[in-house]
Amino acid sequence: MNKKILRSIRSGAFIFAILSFNFAAKAQNSDCKNKLVAFEEFIRENSYDQTIYKRWKELKQQCPTESETIYLLGEKILNQKVDQANTAEEKSPLITELLNLYDEHDKVFPNNKRGNRINKALLLYGNKAGDSREIYTFLDKAFQLDNSEFTNSEVLNLYSELLVSQYEKKEIELTLDQLLTKLDQIAEKVQSEFKKSSQVKDNLTLKSQTEKLTASEQNSLQQSKLSVSELTIVAENVNARIDKLANCEILLSFYQKNFDKNSENALWLERASDRLDAKKCKSDFFIKVSEKLYTLSPTAKSAYTMGMIARDAKNKPQIIEYFTKSAELQTDVNKKAELYYILATTYGYPEKEKAREFAKKALEVKPDFGKSYIFIARLYINSTRDCAADNAFENKALYWLAAETAKKAGAVDPTMKKTADELVADYTKKAPSKQEISLAKRKAGEQISFKCWIGDSVSIPKL
Repeated sequence: MNKKILRSIRSGAFIFAILSFNFAAKAQNSDCKNKLVAFEEFIRENSYDQTIYKRWKELKQQCPTESETIYLLGEKILNQKVDQANTAEEKSPLITELLNLYDEHDKVFPNNKRGNRINKALLLYGNKAGDSREIYTFLDKAFQLDNSEFTNSEVLNLYSELLVSQYEKKEIELTLDQLLTKLDQIAEKVQSEFKKSSQVKDNLTLKSQTEKLTASEQNSLQQSKLSVSELTIVAENVNARIDKLANCEILLSFYQKNFDKNSENALWLERASDRLDAKKCKSDFFIKVSEKLYTLSPTAKSAYTMGMIARDAKNKPQIIEYFTKSAELQTDVNKKAELYYILATTYGYPEKEKAREFAKKALEVKPDFGKSYIFIARLYINSTRDCAADNAFENKALYWLAAETAKKAGAVDPTMKKTADELVADYTKKAPSKQEISLAKRKAGEQISFKCWIGDSVSIPKL
């Protein structure tokens, strides 16, 4: 046969084979699509019973690469079968099958982002089916390779718990430094997820004050509140585990060794500052970390830490600078009021007008902040020489103003009522008596104005 013709025949046969393969593949692909649609329809009309399990197995066997949906449906079906199993013997093969399904899912769809290593750990942990070493290994690998999927508070807590227990049982080979590094990484992840949830919560809370949230937004708000609450507990647990393992000296050594490579990482700096502060490691290094954190991230919290450092150093200008900044950035009204109160007491008796200004700021943000009224009343009592030194009657009349102010504390804040009542009784006794009012040729209802820094007045009471 002519070689040219032979080559042509062979070429034609090759092309036909390719076309035939493509046609068969398309036909199979179309068939699998139809089978998946039919199966989903069958699920909608039937409960997750044995029939569905058998039909799903056939679908997965015939069309393993058709869609991720096959694996996600399989996960639901097998999870329900595990839950319905009455004995460990019944559960065991089902758990093995589900573990294998997770592996197949990752193999067929390697970028599925479903956190299957985490799913495997939770499956074993929830059913008491695996030893702690096996569960830890799944979580440890997931934390390294699937970190973006490591968002569940329960999982983060379990991972840190197993990490420490495996270390203490000497079932994993880690130095204390390596252990602290891993715990610190977990703490950073918790910190990061907490900030995300807090941001959602704060934004939606703020929005709800001016407009009605949609059903979806309300759900997001509730979820974010729950997440913040749960992550707070996880953070406390991780911190407690670190505190148990490391004293001040160990922590200082650990953070000093890691400072240079983390000096631009605000999350790391915040964590180091908080942990050293909690352990009362008030060293030059603690100040260095806190200063760097404030430079990178001037938040209410970092400004507060700098204010406390300034307080320890008795540096009044810096105390005022940092606490003022912290108060401006603070969104929590309780903390904001406390910060203004700290500023009020920092100015104190030497700068009474400024002190009252900040005590009043505390009341503006939190009207039931009774401590401010008590403090202002004491400022008035401390001003008798400044405001009415040349008039004995007006000097004593300041006690009426102080009593009125202290009384407000008990009216707005039940926790301050006892203190307020005691002060009111004391100040009333020291105020002008009925005889003194008469001798001064004054009468009930008459206003007495204080021209000094107080700039306020009080009515003479009817005695």
